[in-house]
Amino acid sequence: MPEVSASPPARWRWLRWLVAVVLVALAYDAGANAYVIGTARRATVADVASAPVRPYAIVLGNQVFPNGEPVPDLRERLETARALYQAGRAEKVIVSGGVVGDYNEPRAMAAWLTARGVKPDDVVLDGGGHRTAATMRGAAALGVRSALIVTQAYHLPRSLYLARHAGIDAVGVPARDRRWGVLPELRVLFRESSARAETVLEVALRGVR
Repeated sequence: MPEVSASPPARWRWLRWLVAVVLVALAYDAGANAYVIGTARRATVADVASAPVRPYAIVLGNQVFPNGEPVPDLRERLETARALYQAGRAEKVIVSGGVVGDYNEPRAMAAWLTARGVKPDDVVLDGGGHRTAATMRGAAALGVRSALIVTQAYHLPRSLYLARHAGIDAVGVPARDRRWGVLPELRVLFRESSARAETVLEVALRGVR
């Protein structure tokens, strides 16, 4: 009579391993997000009037149209930075974004600000801001140690986390969010949730790069 193996079939063993890996990944994602969001909440103000005075406001880049006009989300970030500058909450504004060939986010951002009353000498252009970590690293390299971070609320937790690890004492100022509808909200939720978890791991392994 053939011997009957007590061990489960290989496919079930692999399935259990897969389930375990998925559960660990979900737990890590939830923990990383809770930590990043929790620490950012204490360093975020409600509006321009609540912001402390800092030497710099750092505006995170976003897309610009071929004619040089910022997309709506970026325009809201720039308007928030302009309001901070006009209210005396920020002495200078750093505009950081990507530059590829003729495509130049910082140049378009600076043009928008100077056309609305910000002195050109008070606008600092950073063309190396192709990602949030690069923006914070670039600001630290410029000698920035204290700043207001301007972007939409969903992006602030990750931005503040990276700023802190770059050596910047940062306070977040949320810009108005122009997204409407369930699907855009869900897309941002999943994308930013994954990005926060990835950022925590990346900073732990390599620092802000």
